[in-house]
Amino acid sequence: MNFNELGRTLIVAEIGVNHEGDVDVAADLVRQAAVSGADAVKLQTFEIQHYISSVQPERRDRTARFELTRADFRRLASVARESGLILVSTPLGFDDVDFLDELIPFYKVSSGDLTHLQLVRLVASKGKPLIVSTGLGTREEIAAAVEAVTQEQPDARESGHLMLMHCVSAYPTPPDEAGLANIRWLSEEFDLPIGYSDHTLGTKACELAVAAGAVAVEKHFTYRKENQTFHDHALSADPQDLTELVKVIRHAEVYIGPGPRERQPCEMPMLEHMRRSLGAAVDIRAGQPLAPAWIAFLRPARGVSVDRLDEVLGMRLKRDVAAGDLIRDEDLET
Repeated sequence: MNFNELGRTLIVAEIGVNHEGDVDVAADLVRQAAVSGADAVKLQTFEIQHYISSVQPERRDRTARFELTRADFRRLASVARESGLILVSTPLGFDDVDFLDELIPFYKVSSGDLTHLQLVRLVASKGKPLIVSTGLGTREEIAAAVEAVTQEQPDARESGHLMLMHCVSAYPTPPDEAGLANIRWLSEEFDLPIGYSDHTLGTKACELAVAAGAVAVEKHFTYRKENQTFHDHALSADPQDLTELVKVIRHAEVYIGPGPRERQPCEMPMLEHMRRSLGAAVDIRAGQPLAPAWIAFLRPARGVSVDRLDEVLGMRLKRDVAAGDLIRDEDLET
């Protein structure tokens, strides 16, 4: 995976822990993500004793119910492969990094672990591409994480192995705090490909993120948003939403185009029609040196191009040119 050369927006269905510990539900979500047109699915990999402290017993017990086994992940990797999807996961412990190395083509580092540089370095040391999410991050914290990656993979930029992902760590994120301008800021500040991890309600922010320059979009994904107790479901896309999101992103890509700037085929018939030529502002007799006051700038572009004015001034005409007529190359004495 080369994040510098994706070709089109990478659309990631973030299952996360919306399976709530049921591997059958997780497998079904993988299959539904494929049907909806996603490119990849993402999970979270953790062992509760290395993740949540006992000082928050309720949180620890609730999160423990969402834990999948290593065998579950191997099964889901197989389901993803059969469904034609890339399987990605966020390792939340050191052992998870080692385990996932055999299963996934690239890693995702959680916003919560942006400053967990020991984990960032371990992930980077595997030599695989990685996405680092920037939720909660200051400029200095993001820079430190980038440095940690490049210490382990010095060519991460050149090889396209590192992507930053703009993210706001609020669930849900209010529209007026989504901060999509950060996509451009991150790109300019760190000279890296930038993705967008969305926590707003609905899918509009994802579409706008692509227009703002995001090369990857990650959206939480669930089988049903309504009547759920776990908060991630409400801000997730269901299969219908994800299908529509894929559709609008692919449509947006058509409008955005590949770049860089060049004349489009549809413009070519207008080139002569809209550009100007040097013409005669007054009747000009043959043999007279052309003076600035005698020159008009006229459409269409069938004569000498206006950007050659300095070259033409002082030259003599081979024929009389009437006011309003164009001056052509064949009219000029050499």
